[in-house]
Amino acid sequence: MLVLLLKFVFSLVTTLSNLVTRSIFIATAYALVVLIQAFKVPGEALQVALEKLADAIKVCFEYFFEMIVELMGSLISTVFDSFVDAVTTSASVSGEAVGILVEKTRMSLQELLTGLPEIAEGFSEMVSTVVTDLWNNCMQALGYVTENA
Repeated sequence: MLVLLLKFVFSLVTTLSNLVTRSIFIATAYALVVLIQAFKVPGEALQVALEKLADAIKVCFEYFFEMIVELMGSLISTVFDSFVDAVTTSASVSGEAVGILVEKTRMSLQELLTGLPEIAEGFSEMVSTVVTDLWNNCMQALGYVTENA
């Protein structure tokens, strides 16, 4: 159950990051091409504009990586809080309920341990896909600018 939930979260993060980065890069590329074609500025001014674009792209990268790190921290914090709540709840239960809870916890941990490689694979796949999509979106935007400028 946890594995499926985490796979869904990983898929959602990957899709959202791809949509956001693609939108930002394409919008920036279109705006830059329109500005270049509208003004047909001399080479020096074009260099300044491209430097501004590079700075804007760097800021976007920093923002998205910061957002990804913040999201991962939030996810880890939520998992840890859930674990702490489960431990606290199990400690407050007495008698037979403790025995049942220990058995269920053992089974859950066994399920988690068997699903851990799958979770790690899903997480690494999500990170890889996000970085790849980010790079591809950036290259597509720069390709559009170089073709149409």
